[in-house]
Amino acid sequence: MYTISDIATLCDGQLYGSGNLPVNAFMTDSRQQTFTPGSLFIALVTERNNGHRYLSQLKGNIHCFLVSELPENTEEWLKDASFVVVNNTLAALQKLAAHHRRQFHIPVIGITGSNGKTVVKEWLYQLLQNDYTICRSPKSFNSQLGVPLSVLKLNASHTLAIFEAGISMPGEMAKLQHIIQPTIGVFTSFGDAHNEGFSGAEEKLSEKILLFQTAAKLVMNGVPEEKITEQISQKTVFINAASHTGIAITTLRSENATTLLLRYNTQSVELRIPFTDKASVHNAVTCAGVLWQLGLNPARYADRFAQLQPVALRLEVKTGIRQSIIINDFYNSDLNSISIALDFLNQQHRRQKRVVIISDLEEHGMDKVVLYSRLQQLMQQAKIDLMIGIGPDILNHQSLFSESATLFFENTSDFILHFPAHQTLFQNATVLLKGARRFGFERISNLLQLKSHDSVLEINLNHLIHNVNHFRRQLSNTTRLMCMVKATAYGSGSSEIATSLQHIGVNYLAVAYADEGVELREANIRLPIMVMSPEQDAWPDIVNYHLEPEIYSFSILRQFLNYLEKNYSGDPFPVHIKVDTGMHRLGFEPDDINPLIALLSDTPLIKVQSVFSHLAASDNPELDGFTKTQIETFHTFATTLESALGYSVIKHICNSGGISRFPQAHFDMVRLGIGMYGIGVSSAEQQALLNVSRLRTCISQIKRVKAGDTVGYNRNGTAATDITIATIPLGYADGFPRALGNGRHSVFIKGQARKTIGNICMDMCMIDITGIDCQEGDEVIIFESSEQLQLMAQHLNTIAYEVLTGISGRVKRIYVQE
Repeated sequence: MYTISDIATLCDGQLYGSGNLPVNAFMTDSRQQTFTPGSLFIALVTERNNGHRYLSQLKGNIHCFLVSELPENTEEWLKDASFVVVNNTLAALQKLAAHHRRQFHIPVIGITGSNGKTVVKEWLYQLLQNDYTICRSPKSFNSQLGVPLSVLKLNASHTLAIFEAGISMPGEMAKLQHIIQPTIGVFTSFGDAHNEGFSGAEEKLSEKILLFQTAAKLVMNGVPEEKITEQISQKTVFINAASHTGIAITTLRSENATTLLLRYNTQSVELRIPFTDKASVHNAVTCAGVLWQLGLNPARYADRFAQLQPVALRLEVKTGIRQSIIINDFYNSDLNSISIALDFLNQQHRRQKRVVIISDLEEHGMDKVVLYSRLQQLMQQAKIDLMIGIGPDILNHQSLFSESATLFFENTSDFILHFPAHQTLFQNATVLLKGARRFGFERISNLLQLKSHDSVLEINLNHLIHNVNHFRRQLSNTTRLMCMVKATAYGSGSSEIATSLQHIGVNYLAVAYADEGVELREANIRLPIMVMSPEQDAWPDIVNYHLEPEIYSFSILRQFLNYLEKNYSGDPFPVHIKVDTGMHRLGFEPDDINPLIALLSDTPLIKVQSVFSHLAASDNPELDGFTKTQIETFHTFATTLESALGYSVIKHICNSGGISRFPQAHFDMVRLGIGMYGIGVSSAEQQALLNVSRLRTCISQIKRVKAGDTVGYNRNGTAATDITIATIPLGYADGFPRALGNGRHSVFIKGQARKTIGNICMDMCMIDITGIDCQEGDEVIIFESSEQLQLMAQHLNTIAYEVLTGISGRVKRIYVQE
């Protein structure tokens, strides 16, 4: 594609090293587990991070770099690497992508809008993939970074491109327009998303329309026509149910499908889609408008509209049989999405064995030998231990995979038929299911998934990362971040949460007990881990698994020193000194400082890694005076200890509430706990955070109860009139306590809050659903927002932390990542 010399010229950069190195791919994440030969690493500098810090991790694997500063020991690097130095690496990447786009003279569809961008993009791909070789944005790559990375994937084989463009503030769209240069523009909808970045709706609308400056044709759906200039309107097809000049719509809904009657100019088209929700109808009509603007009659595509598949905007991670982990991504199967899924697979360090089950590929217009040879290369680069191919095409090309461990099957049914003989292959494996929708990999997922409770706790890892980054933005560049994953990460699952935290580069983890730390080490978590409640019988695990104990008293300190003296001969072992500044739970008293210094100074066996304390009331403004006294006491203790020891010690006292309310007390590190899961200390902070956990179940049975009859144990629930009740499989053994019974709490069915009736049983409870049109098997939401979680805590006279940690382990956990 390019040489590193070309990159320097196109980016107006200074080249250091050989100019002949090829550049065939682009990457910005040093944590990426697979490296395409000829990759260029772009060292981005953001408010939260600096890619230059991670160059050393890439040495030997990557040989081409786009940077704004050269690394130390540049001469050593230049023996086998080359650097292009620019003032701003993101701006240089965007400039390079704009040049790359200008080399292609094909239809390019640029999509923007408040909602529906990714669905419209993926549905256009489903509709047109048999007619074009399509380059499209991976996932939701629509940002200032995602767009150039998407456009740089264009190559000579492509005959159509579809790119998303998303913005959150003025000035962004002009940059994306210069990169995408769409020939056809699509405005999917206009709503309130990202309003906070603009002075008002008019500014946001005018900014989004900048994408279409050079587009010859446009499609707009749900955009106010009166706000669009005549110049733009003349080349636009507007979609409106009452339109006389655009596309007029009539919809006929049945139980599982919608018939669309569309009229445009002199054409009338009838399409049927397998969805009934308003959003799907809206997006399908937008796709029909795009076909018309491409010069295609949507009637020719009626069969494909009828087969449109839901778009998975997130990956699901589930617990599988034989101690395996299952990653579901079985909605499409093209090389681009496979590469992304393999990278996600390699981020999961909980199992050492990697298995991929993959279907025939959806890449039309590409020679099959070339296609499956590229798939083989991806599998080798990702170091996949076993690939299972399903479908006639991949079966016919199995000879291309001779260097890998493989199994092949004609179809999904054939795999299921032979599954019993191959179950042991999935022992302790992370299994990626990556298949085209038509292969029905849901059947394989159900086969591999560990059967458990009908109640599910969903943990949204994207929301978790969003919340961590919210708090990170409040820290200085030198302040470290410790994340609390004790109590199975507030009920969310320690190893899964820790894997995500490790991937985004937090500095420390903390657990309550050593066995929690052992579990993380066995899940390949490499971060430093502090054990907050070490016990004497856990010293061997602490030492053997490189865990770092909290030392809070002279007795626990002497116990640990005695153990080390008899069983340890390595470097000084890291420990964390806890001081009690007013919480009066654990910790040395401030008056203990001199004897503590004497004891620590007298032993070579340990090194004080940090000194810390715990704020008792950081979230309570009425007690700020006490909190400030704690901070002052801690500062005096910590600086005295550090001075006496003669080396630097990490100092930390702020918890989630302290991070937000006491920035002067961030010191060297802060500890993030409940805030990570979406619980803020103020209404303003609550609005900035996203809820991480969603607890749902389903209706087991529906009954009619006559007036005067009773419900549940001890006949505590009495029907005042004839009512309808639903039994749901969630009880006090699952973390839905008895205190919520007899109408004291509500769950949500079809968006309506409905109260409990009768006592909560061990494994189930009853809900009054009178007046709701629902069926057995319908979803029941226990909580899915921070407000609902806080309300449940309020009804239990407790805090959200206790609600989350009280959810039983027998409730199935599912991890989703968009």
